[in-house]
Amino acid sequence: MGKTELIANESVKKRFAWFTNPFKRLAPLSPGWKGATLTLSVIACWIYLVQGYYLIGMRGTGDYFIGTILFLLAVVLITGVIAGLLHFTKRMPSRYVWLALASFCLLCIGFIGPVQLMLIVTLSMIVAFSLLGALLYRWITGAYREAKTISKVMTGVVAAVTAGFIVIGGYWLLHNGSTDLVKLYRLQAMKPANRYATTMANPSEQGSFRVKTLTYGSANSYRKEFNAAGSLETKQVDGSAFVEKWSSSRTNTFGFGPDAMPLNGSVWYPDGGGPFPLVMVVHGNHLATDYSDPGYEYLGNLLASRGYIVVSIDENFLNTSPYDDLLVLNVLEKENSARGWLMLEHLKVWDGWNRTKGNPFYGKADMSRIALIGHSRGGEAVTVAAAYNKLAASPENGNIKFDYNFGIRSVLSIAGTDGQYKPAGQPTVLKDLNYLAIQGAHDMDVTSFDGASQYNRISFTDGSDYLKASVYIYGANHGQFNTVWGRTDGVGLGNKLFNTAQLMPQEEQLQAAKVLISSFLDATLSGKSEYREIFQDLGYAREWLPDTMYISNYLDSQTTVVSSYDEDIDLSTTTLPGGRLFGEQLKEWKEEKVKMKFASEQYSAVRLGWDRATASGVPAYTVVLPDRGLDIRPSSSIVFAMADRDDKKGASSSDVLVDMTVQAEDRNGNAAAVPLSTVANLLPMFEGNIVKWPFTSALPAKEPVFQNFAFALADFKKANPEFQPEQLMKINFVFDRTEKGTVLIRDIGIRNATE
Repeated sequence: MGKTELIANESVKKRFAWFTNPFKRLAPLSPGWKGATLTLSVIACWIYLVQGYYLIGMRGTGDYFIGTILFLLAVVLITGVIAGLLHFTKRMPSRYVWLALASFCLLCIGFIGPVQLMLIVTLSMIVAFSLLGALLYRWITGAYREAKTISKVMTGVVAAVTAGFIVIGGYWLLHNGSTDLVKLYRLQAMKPANRYATTMANPSEQGSFRVKTLTYGSANSYRKEFNAAGSLETKQVDGSAFVEKWSSSRTNTFGFGPDAMPLNGSVWYPDGGGPFPLVMVVHGNHLATDYSDPGYEYLGNLLASRGYIVVSIDENFLNTSPYDDLLVLNVLEKENSARGWLMLEHLKVWDGWNRTKGNPFYGKADMSRIALIGHSRGGEAVTVAAAYNKLAASPENGNIKFDYNFGIRSVLSIAGTDGQYKPAGQPTVLKDLNYLAIQGAHDMDVTSFDGASQYNRISFTDGSDYLKASVYIYGANHGQFNTVWGRTDGVGLGNKLFNTAQLMPQEEQLQAAKVLISSFLDATLSGKSEYREIFQDLGYAREWLPDTMYISNYLDSQTTVVSSYDEDIDLSTTTLPGGRLFGEQLKEWKEEKVKMKFASEQYSAVRLGWDRATASGVPAYTVVLPDRGLDIRPSSSIVFAMADRDDKKGASSSDVLVDMTVQAEDRNGNAAAVPLSTVANLLPMFEGNIVKWPFTSALPAKEPVFQNFAFALADFKKANPEFQPEQLMKINFVFDRTEKGTVLIRDIGIRNATE
């Protein structure tokens, strides 16, 4: 045998050494490690094979062996890759590994944002700049000159690829993203002017009152504007029972501890006799030393000119302070309840001023007409304040007595959180007040419509006069409702991960806020009931609102809800006892918790799916009304809330709008039908891609948002003169106008117009 053949044979033996004698591969290990490796492998494989038999053995011998072997190979491959990476890092200098880990932490801080993107950007930068540094150092020191030609070529290729990656990545970070917004269903296009004749005045225009301003604050406030000449002085309050982990550093920064929280506020008020409704505004979480409360001056000036006293209160000392919180190691906790409680303490001060002769606000504030407006965490704080307002003591500590009972009639949540604070572990439930939730589809902070949960936890007493509404705005973000926060919903460089180019201009977002908030206050505090129409149908505000897409919902205390779907798991029963529900030819029919972008919310709906191509008849869903509990008049309306749940179709599709027939049937069998589209079009889920391409799918972009519909029984009478509205017995949703789709429905009921 020649030398060449011997070399070839040795090469073959080496290649197949793993298979010919696998135990030799353990040769570098000491005897103890060899034994540990063999024993652990044998035991793990034996247990795995036994468990595999229990899991899939009943399928037969063939499936058992195929399934266990394939999964075993997958485990070996994945763990082999991990082991290889660990082995590779062992070959790296420990100083580089140390600095790479430190850089990873620093870069994560630099790009705080969605976790997936933060990790991708951070790891990409570590790899790219490590390669760049290594190549530059080799070039500067001249080490590349001694390398072989092939090494120089490969080094050049790697250098070019690395440089290109850094340039493209840098451009991606610095660019604001894509402005490709789909506005196929703009308000003015969907709501033609000839259908919305109105005599209402523009609620966003300045009113007739001259606006005066004033500040108030506790003595020696950490902010001089609250102790300026002419400011009113307030006493500090003890809020230590409502917060935890208030650091000594936070005390040093603000000059007080949790037992001496200040009551600071800026006031805009009409130059007139009064009394005027009192509106209190509270900001949410932000950097504590970048004061948030001045960001609502636009609301203060507008509303004061229209006859409201407006207060923007200071709760910045409860906000995030990286220095005082040791970044994330000692964060202030459980302050959400304090945010709401402080609002009531402010109201207590106002109640005193209103009763004190000589005070500038003596007799000026109508304490029976109070509205609370909150933004972000403030949107949850106002619901906490409304709940505490009716309690005799703190839910968590009965020794803390409450005695508020102020005339809080209306609560407004702007991009509000929900569920960060749960009184005694329960969701905040409110009753008998007016509520409005506003949310942007492109919110990059409170990314799910949390305010919809609170909306569905508000109930009304029979015979009362309250309403609740929600408005979802396409192109609106979190921060532009506050002029201090602006277009960036994150902190620092983390904002570069978001697609801010697609946001509506701030002046348009502020305009939307002005129209909606002013209309809501006029409707619920000032007796201008005509402004309710705006929330029943945004078409009445088409000339005042920015021309983007909106989804709105509405329910009032004149409505008797037949089925909210929150009561039980029985598909056949209505919420109002005595009614029945049934479906025909439906592809899907189930009741479920409504799933938003990041959570299953705390309310339910019926999910109905249909496909006429596969159904043997016309798909339909029927509500049989109870014999008792309903006051049905000729002037009544059938109302319900519906959301499109098909998240597969694109919003730019020409046939994306769902249509159906709503049919009413009386006790004599007389039926009348009206197409859904004659009242309003069911809008699709808005797609808010809040992170830049190509990572738009890294975060959920759609969520079902409910839209209210109202069908006057008089319109059914016109469709069929034989139909008797007072004898209404059935409501049928007939899916005969769209080939297939999926919708969610809740809050089916009967509304009687206010007499």
